[in-house]
Amino acid sequence: EEPDSDYTKSESNEEYQLTNHGYGKNSVKLLHVHREGARHTIREYEVDTRLRLHSNKDYLTGDNRDIIATDTQKNTVYLLAKKYGVESPEDFALLLCNHFLYTYRHVDEVSVHVQEYSWERLQVDSVDHNHAFIFSPKALRFCTVTQARN
Repeated sequence: EEPDSDYTKSESNEEYQLTNHGYGKNSVKLLHVHREGARHTIREYEVDTRLRLHSNKDYLTGDNRDIIATDTQKNTVYLLAKKYGVESPEDFALLLCNHFLYTYRHVDEVSVHVQEYSWERLQVDSVDHNHAFIFSPKALRFCTVTQARN
């Protein structure tokens, strides 16, 4: 069969199907500090990317020429966060999906998971501190956005 097919056969002619294949980069951490005079605010995110390519040649023949390296995926997260900011997990996940689909024509599907961790302002003598925070896992905001080509 064609190397780009979803199927490959063993020597005994048993048929196997490649399903739910893809790869990505997990746990890319982003911390944004917004400084407005003496008062700061922070937002923390964790981003996972997952790509599915048009061909399966990386699995079937070991040809990795079309692979987008996980470090490239991580650096793309950093670059797009720096260039466009992160207004919300949903908007940022959409931005990443669009980037990977339209920059790399051989990517068929992109899935991005973004978590936003909450931080509270530290209080000193019942007064909010200007630039000290404490991790507050009371709530976790997250989203998963998946986009397929076409």
